[in-house]
Amino acid sequence: MTVLDADFSVFEGDKDGIRYPRQSKSALTAMKRQKNALSEALKQEFKKDLELFEYFLVLLNSSSPIRNVELMWADDLELFDPAQRPRVNTGEALIQLQAHGAVAPERSSPSPSTLFCDLVHGLGAHEEQTCARSDKPAKERCRATGRSHVYPCHVGLTDIAVPVICEGRYLGTLFSGQVLTEPPTPEGFACVQEALVGQSHIDFDRLEEAYYRVPVVTAAQLAEMVRMMEVFARYLANTWKRLEIASEFHQIHEREVALDRRELAERLLSSHVGTGTRDLPSLARSVGLDRFPDRILLLRLQDPARPAARAVASDVVPDSLTEIGSQLALGRVSHLIEDRCRTWPNTLATSIAPGELCIFTCQDACNANQERLLLDELAQTLLRIARSHGLASARIGVSRKHSQANELLGAYHEAASALASARSTVNWFEELPQRHLEPTETLARLLKALQDADTAAIATSTREFLTSAAPTGGDLQSVQQGRGLLTWACEHLSREIISIGATADSVDAARKRAVQAIMGAPGSFAMVEAFRSFVEQLQLQVIHLFSRREAKIVSETQRLVRELGPDKVTVHCLAQALKISAGHLGRVYSRTAGHTLEDYLIRQKLEMSKRLLLDPRLQVAEVADRCGFCNPAYFASVFKRYMHCTPRAYAKEPQRWDVGEVAFAEPQHPTL
Repeated sequence: MTVLDADFSVFEGDKDGIRYPRQSKSALTAMKRQKNALSEALKQEFKKDLELFEYFLVLLNSSSPIRNVELMWADDLELFDPAQRPRVNTGEALIQLQAHGAVAPERSSPSPSTLFCDLVHGLGAHEEQTCARSDKPAKERCRATGRSHVYPCHVGLTDIAVPVICEGRYLGTLFSGQVLTEPPTPEGFACVQEALVGQSHIDFDRLEEAYYRVPVVTAAQLAEMVRMMEVFARYLANTWKRLEIASEFHQIHEREVALDRRELAERLLSSHVGTGTRDLPSLARSVGLDRFPDRILLLRLQDPARPAARAVASDVVPDSLTEIGSQLALGRVSHLIEDRCRTWPNTLATSIAPGELCIFTCQDACNANQERLLLDELAQTLLRIARSHGLASARIGVSRKHSQANELLGAYHEAASALASARSTVNWFEELPQRHLEPTETLARLLKALQDADTAAIATSTREFLTSAAPTGGDLQSVQQGRGLLTWACEHLSREIISIGATADSVDAARKRAVQAIMGAPGSFAMVEAFRSFVEQLQLQVIHLFSRREAKIVSETQRLVRELGPDKVTVHCLAQALKISAGHLGRVYSRTAGHTLEDYLIRQKLEMSKRLLLDPRLQVAEVADRCGFCNPAYFASVFKRYMHCTPRAYAKEPQRWDVGEVAFAEPQHPTL
């Protein structure tokens, strides 16, 4: 083979004689780590640019003795579906452009490659066992060295490999050749036969005939083909780079739009409509809104892996891995919902807290009924997205319609109140009576609701208090007045909740955080959210307090039974001792202990009877009387139901029937 003085090197040798340059393996490993970061849209644009490559292949097939060119993409390019063959070749181009009359009439085989090569690899069916033995090493050499190569294939034909590299990133390899640089000879075909021993699919008689028809090219033609392929490799690399730059600009634009969406939401929710470097209409247009929103939907997600209520006790440590997984799941769904809202006209979604999204919208409807239907459809679509990702408890609150942009802060409060006051998946705000309430009056209602642990009343009274106490405008005087009322409310509520038994340290810590957040809040929205969060923490404290109180009632009841004796106590005397009603005691005991108080008293009496039955001097009737049973027959019936034996049988063989403490009986059902 002739060695050409060009920008490429010739590697001679068979499939086992590959010579790699020094440090090629490390360079190859480094280049394999580089990944493509183009978006899907830009990938499609790059595939469109490859249409020019197809026309180039067709023209080359008609005008050059080296007719077949193939582009094999890098395996880690992530441009095509991995299930597809990552290549573009002359054969595919001829098939796709056949309607344009580009197919050469003198083709000797179904593919543009020589008939000789078609017979060797069985029209592609046996390529791995034949041609790939030399093509794959050539591809790796191109990737490692970044240079073009002319090399003999495994049967002696001359092939060309030209790498496509964009700023050090390997994109693929252009292959061509399948020619001879010297006329074919019988000795040359003998070498071909020797290289193809064991390939049963080959008809060697036809192969020999095709061998003598392989194109023979000069060194100048071969060099010109290499130069042409290198020019086109640079074109492909430049196309890739151009799309990478376009992708970077696209990502920058997306970040700018996301920042504009957040700025617009912040200004609308902080009542600072007239402030900012840009006027509000131009900011709205930059994020794709033709009209200002007139409603707010508040979407609250709840990950099933996340506890329904945060732990209040100081000794409860949350599972950090579960918490991290929950936050990632909520963030992923939030991004999906934000992207979905961008596809609707005049709709904008932004995340204002982990798992909480504020959706601004303005529906183009003919009447109120149609608008409600459109809003309900929008809400149900968002809920379906959340449910499809495992957030089945997601809920939405919908505000009233507001005509002015500076009223959207109130719309947010309405949506939050709708969520807090109802438990449906889609909750519509119901307007409060028009009577103006003073902050002191509404705070008293809120305190009463907290003391009663009434969730619905807490939501309603919180809304009433914020309506009367939150700043109504963005001026300094209104904001300062709102800060004063909210901090005063935090101080008052914390003192009252501590007075009913809540943990002082926890309440004081929550109060300090709330006051600090209110005083440092940049606007009324942040102030109101800090107060809402403080009320939620107080609600959890009260719930925890009530649960501990009921546990104390149960433990005190059991202590009285042990001290007074099960034979002497009744439900009524226990209730009198605890200063509560008998009905309330029974309900609290059953709810907390998991069994009724009557069952507990019977079990204690039976434990006492088991000890007395072991005394041989006592009869069964006497034991029944001492344990507080009304008659021996009832005692025997109860004893057998719990112990599965009669009192006499137990007295004779206690070791047979005594398996520990008396178990609680299963609920008795009437016989049908």
